[in-house]
Amino acid sequence: MKSAHGSGESDDQIMERAHATFKSENSQKPFLLEYWWRVVKDQPEWGRVHPLESKRTKINAAGAYTSSSNQDTDEGSTAVNRRPIGQKRAKALLKGKGKAASQASEGNLSNETVNFFNDFQLRKSEAIEKMAEATSEHAKVIAEQTAAKKEKAKADKIDKYLKLMTIDISTFSDEQKARHERVLNRLTKELFPEDDL
Repeated sequence: MKSAHGSGESDDQIMERAHATFKSENSQKPFLLEYWWRVVKDQPEWGRVHPLESKRTKINAAGAYTSSSNQDTDEGSTAVNRRPIGQKRAKALLKGKGKAASQASEGNLSNETVNFFNDFQLRKSEAIEKMAEATSEHAKVIAEQTAAKKEKAKADKIDKYLKLMTIDISTFSDEQKARHERVLNRLTKELFPEDDL
């Protein structure tokens, strides 16, 4: 709104025009946070990060472009209005992390850094190989355990089959004899599938 400041227009008139613009752009809702705006408007963190764009027309004595609306401005005054860096960025600069630190040390790798990186890569590849070996060993153990469980289950079925074969069925009813025969046939098919010719 300040860029559209009319000649002889007071700050109150600019504020009224800003309220009208906000209301028209936001479904006729009024701007209710003016008191907050008045508190923070002059603080540097809420100022403009980039200066207003204007047409550059000629070069001043220092060789820099100046705007057509303000040709006496030097570059030193724009740096004063720059927004200060934030807390996180300041901490990152102190710790040597982030964009600022990487830009400062870009292209300057010491032998110590290169050796450390190579050593790290070597240890990483050794760890990957050990992990692959351990995974392979684990798979073998699981396969052996599975085979042992299958063998034990087969041995248990053979025991049941032999016990069923030795039972005296002379006292069984016809229904019990039929059931006994079905169980024996099922176990025979499971235990000796090659005999089913």
